[in-house]
Amino acid sequence: MHNVHLEYNVVHVTSYFMVKEPVIFISCGIFKEELEYLLREKGLDWNIIFLDAALHVNFDKLKMELVQTLEKYSKEGTKLKVLYGHCHPEIMEILEKYEAKKIKAGNCLEAIIGADEIKRLDSEAKSFFLTVGWINNWRNMFDLGKADFDFDFKSMFVNYKRIVVFDSHIVPIDEGSVREFSEFTGLPVERISISLDYFQNLIKEL
Repeated sequence: MHNVHLEYNVVHVTSYFMVKEPVIFISCGIFKEELEYLLREKGLDWNIIFLDAALHVNFDKLKMELVQTLEKYSKEGTKLKVLYGHCHPEIMEILEKYEAKKIKAGNCLEAIIGADEIKRLDSEAKSFFLTVGWINNWRNMFDLGKADFDFDFKSMFVNYKRIVVFDSHIVPIDEGSVREFSEFTGLPVERISISLDYFQNLIKEL
């Protein structure tokens, strides 16, 4: 019987512990209720800075607040992730300067359920969509637009056929605010049940 000499190549493996870069999320306040729910119920450790949801009715104010916030939290080694739609015509140029990444959504509604679902629902009947954030902030938005531009918001709804409220059943909806919005616009209200899965996954993709 032949003796077989086995050679073992011993590989020394050095473990490197990756230091996680700090992440700052800068979000429109329109998402505040949904994000606070996700933080609380999913145990997420996201560090989120909320900007006033009413800013988007005034491009100058929105740009000023967004730039100031980006400047404040822009540090070497810190990742900036922005939870906004295309709410300002220069938003991509603004974010590029700070190497900040934005969720892939044209607006807050697309962020919640996706652009394809918005198109499908709108094809059934011209719809004005409301998230919980919209319900809780519409008065402030319209008041700011009225004060800054003397804009008649009722004129916006002439061609709409209905209001669609996205209800996650996990974030309380102010029913009085929904009724007031219906009365203000003269439009009937329909509800659609949603989950926050699409929204959460969209943020995780950043």
